[in-house]
Amino acid sequence: MGKFKYLFNFVLFIALNCSLYSQVELIPLSNPVYGFFERMYTNKVTDNYSPTMGPISRKEAANLLLEITNKKSKLSKTDKALLKFYTAEFEYDMFGTMKNSSNFFSKKGIGELFTNKQKYLYSTADSNVSFFWDAIGSIRYIGLEGDSAGKPHVLLGELGTRIRGTFFNSVGYYLRLSNGVRLGGTSTDAQKTAFTDPILTSNRKYTSEGNKTFDTYEGYLRYATKTEWLALTAGREALSFGPGYIDKLFLSNKNSAPFDFLKLDLHYKKIRYSFFHSSITGNDSAGAQLSSKYLVFHRLELGPFFNNTFKIGFNEMVVYSNVPLNFAFINPISFLTSADMNTELPGKNSNNTLLGADFQLFPVRNFSLQGSLLIDDLNFETLSNDSAKGNDNKFAFQAGFNWQNAAMIPNLALTYEFTHIDPFVYAHREINNSYTNWNLPIGHALNPNSDEHAFKLSYAFGSILRLAVTFKLQRTGLNYYDSLGNFINVGSNILNGSNDFLRANKFLNGTRLNRNIIIAELDFEPIRQYHISIKYQRTNFDFTKSNIKFGENIFWGSFKIDY
Repeated sequence: MGKFKYLFNFVLFIALNCSLYSQVELIPLSNPVYGFFERMYTNKVTDNYSPTMGPISRKEAANLLLEITNKKSKLSKTDKALLKFYTAEFEYDMFGTMKNSSNFFSKKGIGELFTNKQKYLYSTADSNVSFFWDAIGSIRYIGLEGDSAGKPHVLLGELGTRIRGTFFNSVGYYLRLSNGVRLGGTSTDAQKTAFTDPILTSNRKYTSEGNKTFDTYEGYLRYATKTEWLALTAGREALSFGPGYIDKLFLSNKNSAPFDFLKLDLHYKKIRYSFFHSSITGNDSAGAQLSSKYLVFHRLELGPFFNNTFKIGFNEMVVYSNVPLNFAFINPISFLTSADMNTELPGKNSNNTLLGADFQLFPVRNFSLQGSLLIDDLNFETLSNDSAKGNDNKFAFQAGFNWQNAAMIPNLALTYEFTHIDPFVYAHREINNSYTNWNLPIGHALNPNSDEHAFKLSYAFGSILRLAVTFKLQRTGLNYYDSLGNFINVGSNILNGSNDFLRANKFLNGTRLNRNIIIAELDFEPIRQYHISIKYQRTNFDFTKSNIKFGENIFWGSFKIDY
């Protein structure tokens, strides 16, 4: 028995050290491996994953998969199938081999197009350099039907390519390019349906110029040390910060397009720190595009503590615009609120600063809790004042749970999340500095002056089929015009933070709108890297005081090849 123990330890040592082959480029947040890692983290199979700071590197993913492999006995049948699936995808990162992969430009390439191997157009690697070249192609349909929207619909085709790799185990590179064309639907249909996809909304060719073609890209260079205690990234990629299960208060990749940034990451034992300075896009009150708009973000995460059951995080953000790059905000070790106060012009209050704190709790296996607090404005002297003087206190908070193997049903996940956003949160007195990119929210999708109960059920049938149903109950107090035709701003528009001290900010004041939203999603991958996705959303609108009710249906369908 002792000999087998030594043999096992030797094999494990070799496997773990093969992570030297791992890539330091990042895994796009759209990859479903993140759902698998969060499930393994909640199920206490691994304690080394942080679901609140994404994306992660392929090297980190490889180490997580090796750790999960070592604890394979804890996995369900479905989770073992998922582990096998992702082990093939990340084979080179884990072991430095490509036995379960295939190149299109090879003798067997065409014959392996419909196998379950990980497929590339071309890949090569040696001890110094790795290179992976992929193709991307998709056909997707977006259709809208509602009592007020008519029946706009578009059919979009898209072709692209992606290259990635790592130089000398320390410098990663990534570039994804694509060009799309509107195959069906009018330019008016394109404008009416663009809101369903943040990337389309932020594409000027698609939304305003009436072109049939559009293009997108992400790309960056990333340097990381051997153990990734330090990493520097410069480029464009989707980012996500915060513990929200369904949507996030601080930085959500679901509601806005990727932006350009310079990012520093530090990670040592139970301490993770990230800083980025980014360039985003906005408009002034006349609708003209700003000459410059920037988002700066710090996040510090500590834990897990107390037998890996508790984590805590702190966030600070500032948005500033129409000025040259401010070096006070490039300092990664600073307090942004103080930096803001010491750099603004006298008598000005133009920058938008926000603070946040959050925690995650893992009391038992298969169950986690999270709470988040965002502070848009804070004045201790008026904190308890319910008159207009107390309007300089604006908060948003969120709480929820994630229950894996819910009701003792293997592979079923039940998530609940409550979100409350005070009037004028995220907005700013100068529209220039609203917490938005391309006029879309950087944080949670919910309007200010709103709250939401969100429930989500999801189930995975191995790696082939994933199902999810989300139900949301939302309440909003909308801005309105009074009987004399005067505009009354009650703080429901993220792009209009003016006149926030004219009257006391009362939650849900204004024209009351209730929304019930149900979203059903199906992702089918019968053969590795061939994806069929179907999504349906029904929204019921109820203006309670005027007794006006109507509904809206949105349907998405796509077929995608990604290799």
